This record gives sequence, structure tokens and C-alpha cells, in this order.
Amino acid sequence: MKRPANHYLIGLNLIRELTPRRMAILLDRFTSPQAIWEAPQKELAALPGFSKAAPKIASSRSEEAIDHELARSKELGIQIFTILDPDYPSLLRQIEVPPAILYLKGNQTIDTMRTIAIVGTRRSSRYGRAVAERLACDLGDLSLVVVSGLALGIDSAAHRGALKAGAQTVAVLGSGFLHPYPASNRGLAERISDTGTLVSEYPLDTRPAKWSFPQRNRVLSGLSRGVIVVEAPQRSGALITARLALEQGREVFAVPGNVTSTASVGTNRLIKDGAKLVETVEDVLCEFPDLSKLGKVTPTKTKATIAALSESQRRVYELIGLEPIHIDDIIAHGDLTPTEAAHTLLLLQMENLIQQVEGRRYIRTP
Repeated sequence: MKRPANHYLIGLNLIRELTPRRMAILLDRFTSPQAIWEAPQKELAALPGFSKAAPKIASSRSEEAIDHELARSKELGIQIFTILDPDYPSLLRQIEVPPAILYLKGNQTIDTMRTIAIVGTRRSSRYGRAVAERLACDLGDLSLVVVSGLALGIDSAAHRGALKAGAQTVAVLGSGFLHPYPASNRGLAERISDTGTLVSEYPLDTRPAKWSFPQRNRVLSGLSRGVIVVEAPQRSGALITARLALEQGREVFAVPGNVTSTASVGTNRLIKDGAKLVETVEDVLCEFPDLSKLGKVTPTKTKATIAALSESQRRVYELIGLEPIHIDDIIAHGDLTPTEAAHTLLLLQMENLIQQVEGRRYIRTP
């Protein structure tokens, strides 16, 4: 029985030997997905780069596997889009090797005219996580869509910031839906799927692997108009995403970091090489004329709250940033007595303008 063309694409995507580039070659070489499905092994082996993979591809074509994947996807509430579908994300379709298949859970529509990615290292600092969350929250306040990779560290902070703003966020997985990674972020993934979107190009039962994350990074950048790198050591998946973004003609931004921190080596290098330095969300918006008309971000903490502070309270508040500062430095630079400093810091915490961290140090609430 003849199947819809998208069923054949789903079946082909289940064959591990069919990498995205090989799939692109086949789609260019054959007239339809069905023609690929029915092609003799000999014909596949004659294609450049297929001689060794052709036997496995030919023997792995299984209609039962297609039916099983479709049934499991329906059971899990997952929609499968193919590159043949008109609703396939338009911006992603433009990259050199777009995924033939996308599994989506949650919001089925990704407005790629409003997508900005935020990425960075898993081994992030408190400063990096605070900046990522603040930028994502500010982008979300403008109804922009924050894209990231659900990893620990910067990615998780970016997703949380978007959720804090009540905005849509998109998490691009490096595995199939049955094996989300990391497992500790299952709760975050569920929250994202409630209002945003989980995306994967991998079959449901694909386990995370070293090769799968660099491969998925092209999808992360491909879905986004720009990529903000918050923290990244010299060798980092975030830098791979930045390089792919440049190759795809996307804007690349970087947040400057402490020159003594290994987590900032990559971002500081990106800025040296021409990436746009980002301190606030306005630094991002000015690169997109159609988005810049959205105006300035309304701060999470209202101007009225800050305006009501006394002169000494404002002086202390302005001393505190996203890098932790010790109470002794606040006393010295704020020209305060220890009692005055303790009282002021307590008030600012009660207003949720600052937070105390370890070692009697304080940071501004993102």
C-alpha cells in the first residue's frame, strides 16, 4: 500500500546511517522519498559516499518501524514535521543541511522572525547564569522567542528567564524524546512544553551521544536570527554554535566576562574577532531594525521601587551588580558604618532588588 511521502521520510530518518548530509544527497538525487525507499542497494551504493553504508540502509528500511514510530509519537503527544510540510520552520529551511524531520512537543508554531538563541557552557558561573536569565527575561518581556539547548548551566538559565517572563522558549534536544538529556532537567522540559516547544531531529529512541550534540547545534542556530554566547571556554559546544551561526548568515553576539575566568575565554575571543558585545537586550535589538521598534525593555523591578530608595540606599544598590561583592567592600565604597550597611542590605533584599550569596557577598537580582 502506498504511503504519504512524509511517512517514507520518517522511516528513512530512523536509519542511523542516513546522516543529515546523506539524506540531503538522496533528496536531491531522487524524485521522491518513496523513490529513495524503493531504490535498489546497487543504485544507492553508486552514489558518492554511500558504498559502505548502502547495504545497511537497504536492509534497515522497515514499514513496521514507521508504524511503530508514528504510534509512539501520537501516544506521547509529539507532532512530526518533515521538510516537505508547509509549516516547517521557514528560517531553518534556509540552512545548508536542514533536518529532514523535526519532532515537536508543545507549541507547534515557532515564529522564526522573533527567535534569538542564548547558549553557553554547562560549567557556568553565577555571573553567567544571572546574565543569561536576565537577557532571556528581557527578550521574553518583548514577546521574543528564546532558543537554547536544555543543557545545564547557561542553557537552563536562559530557558528559566524566558519562562519567568511568561514567554515562549524553544529547547533543541541532542537526543530523542524518550531519552531527554540531562535527566535532571526533565522538570524544566515539561515546563517548556507547557507554553513553548521541545524540538528534536532524532528518532524517539535515540540516546544522547558525543556526536549528537554538535550535530543538533546547527538546528539551534538555524532556528534563530541571532545567537548570544554568554560564557564559553576555549573548547566549547557554544563556540561551535557560534561558528555555525556565522556560516548560516546569522548575527553573533557575546557577553564579555572576567579575563581571569576560563569560562570567558571563548566569549572574549568572539568579541575580539568581531562579535557584537552585549550588555543589555538593546544591544541585540539594534541589529534587527524590525525588532528595534519594540522599544526598551520594562525592567523586572519597576522604576518606581528604585526611585523610592533613599540616597544612601540607592548608593548601595548601584554598588551591587551581577558579580558578587563582599559586605566589607560595600561598607568601604558606600561610606557606611557596618550597622548602616546591614540595615540597607536587608531592606534591599526585602524589596527583592538584591540577593545574598555565600561568604557575606551580594548580587543584584536578575
